[in-house]
Amino acid sequence: MDIEIARHLIRTAFRSSGELSALLPLLKEHCGTEEYKNYAQGVAAAIHGINIALIDKATASFPELESEMESYIAKYGRYL
Repeated sequence: MDIEIARHLIRTAFRSSGELSALLPLLKEHCGTEEYKNYAQGVAAAIHGINIALIDKATASFPELESEMESYIAKYGRYL
């Protein structure tokens, strides 16, 4: 994989995590407390899995992307 593909992979992972996070307010509104808690834990586990399986591997191959992501997030609030 080259660095451009790694960037694309990371951006896609961030979008996927964002979509999952966006579910939480809807779930909180329409689920009971325990049901919401179970879904929220599932969302957290899925996001963590995305980070480990995709983002961490890409930044291990291209460590410079770590500071690039941090700079973009600081400046624009996201890495997309």
